[in-house]
Amino acid sequence: MIRKPIWPYLVVGLFSFVIFQSFYHYYQLSTAAVPFMGMLRLRWLLEHWERFSFGVFFDSGALYAGLIGFGLPMLVYASMDKNLYRQGEEQGSARFATLKEMRRFEDVDFEKNMIFSKQVKMGLFNFRLAYNVQLNKNVIVIGLPGDGKTFTFVLPNLMQMNSNFVVTDPKGNLVHEVGKMLEKAGYAVKIFDLIRLKNSDRFNPFHYMKSELDIDRISEAITEGTKKSEHTGEDFWVQAELMLQRALIGYLYFDSKDPKTGVQLYMPNLGHVADLLRNMYREDPDVPSPVEQMFEELNEHQPNNYAYKQWKLFQNFRGETRNSVVAILSSRYSIFDHEDVRNLISEDTMEMDTWNTKKTAVFIAIPETNNSFNFLSSILFAIGFEVLTHKADDILQGKVPGYSRKNLRHIQFIFDEFAQIGRIPNFAQVLSSIRSREMSIKIIIQAVNQLESLYKSDWKTIFNNCATHLFLGTNDKDTMEYYSTRSGKQTIRTRSTSKSHSYRNGSSSENKQIQGRPLLTPDEVARIGVEEGLVFISKQNVFRDKKASVYDHPRKDEIASSPEDKENWYEYTRKGTDIDGLLLYANDLTPQLKELFVA
Repeated sequence: MIRKPIWPYLVVGLFSFVIFQSFYHYYQLSTAAVPFMGMLRLRWLLEHWERFSFGVFFDSGALYAGLIGFGLPMLVYASMDKNLYRQGEEQGSARFATLKEMRRFEDVDFEKNMIFSKQVKMGLFNFRLAYNVQLNKNVIVIGLPGDGKTFTFVLPNLMQMNSNFVVTDPKGNLVHEVGKMLEKAGYAVKIFDLIRLKNSDRFNPFHYMKSELDIDRISEAITEGTKKSEHTGEDFWVQAELMLQRALIGYLYFDSKDPKTGVQLYMPNLGHVADLLRNMYREDPDVPSPVEQMFEELNEHQPNNYAYKQWKLFQNFRGETRNSVVAILSSRYSIFDHEDVRNLISEDTMEMDTWNTKKTAVFIAIPETNNSFNFLSSILFAIGFEVLTHKADDILQGKVPGYSRKNLRHIQFIFDEFAQIGRIPNFAQVLSSIRSREMSIKIIIQAVNQLESLYKSDWKTIFNNCATHLFLGTNDKDTMEYYSTRSGKQTIRTRSTSKSHSYRNGSSSENKQIQGRPLLTPDEVARIGVEEGLVFISKQNVFRDKKASVYDHPRKDEIASSPEDKENWYEYTRKGTDIDGLLLYANDLTPQLKELFVA
């Protein structure tokens, strides 16, 4: 931006002030020697120049003369063009960022960085960085299958081992490749396998229910995670279903605890909800169903509990409406009739409440071609964010004895194939609030429309809450246009030449113009090199660079590439899974239902 600065004119004005005063004073000396104007006075001035001296004088004549000298440069400045000019930036100022500009975001300690490309890194911990480069650590990664999202982003950042990790593993191979390296470094490795549903750690949402408020949170997480439609016309059925779901989950919550001591009598699981649904109908219209009797019995021991209140509200539904709500919820919970699924949620070994205090790496294997069970991962994340947020707040507020801010470990959630996970409740709000709790999220997708289809009203908020975008490739038009626009416009100069010829003479002319063009047009965004990526950091110009590579990392020899690498390939066995740990159906019932079925 070019604007004529005033300070040179002020300097000239001050100098003129002194000059004019000094000449006035010298002129006054001449009047004393030669009273009359004319050649004699001029001759005197020329012959006695040694009596001329610079200075500041305070008589009225000298001050007037000085003001005239100061005012002349100011008049010149006032008469000049005051318009703003941005020479070379008339149509846009976009350009590619320099390596020096990118290096400002880097931590001097290599291992304290996130890796974006071959040359671009960002410090993971803001307290170690200058204030003007402290950004949130949320990242969007865009790339097609084969663009190297795992090889150039996920693996290099896991190899940093600078935080705790929760990683989705679409192929189920990632834990085998890095698990041994992580265990050697002291990490507790957790695996939640939704591909094979065997040899997995187990996750039971009831383990994390500490108050009746958690009944609503878990009910919402299950509904959101298994939702098939966004149509608001279905809101009545969603609310009715939630009411019944809260009643049944609430029943298990209250019934499983001793009302006087709070001691856990048994550990319920989501499969028990399916059991309750199977026992809701009356075989005899005049005889209450087993579930109705169980709620009345619960109310006798714990009067006016939250579950009973929700149940009584649901009882207001009659006829086909009631039957439809039960049918919808039964369909949702029928998935827990699979013995492998029931075993997966029968107890809890995930230990979520230690993820931000104990060195931990969690791998969630999700199938790429069948998302039937992926809702369990969205429930896991929804509950995980709640548990970890509350735990972090308690530590930061000094409510956990023996823990302080320095004990709070950063957690990086790396969501590979994010669209496969399912909708996570309140995800946009989570993304905007976790920064202060030492958490960050890396969202890996193939195109912008994947995020838009999953979070229709919130996808822009999610995009804007990620300070860094790493673009590796796309064929999606909207994605190309988004990053073309984000790259900005630059100013270029064009030159056109025209020539005309005739039989006797000819002429030519040349025309030069200033035009604007995108720094990267949409097709140029799509045509970046196979080995290249674009790094977009908030408030910075785009940086074009080679992709990062596992082979460039100092720990490249510590990870495995295949089962043949016996030294580094990670094998694991989880206790209580597969044949030895399968629970018999009859042993996996609440005490009341067990008594009912045995009878």
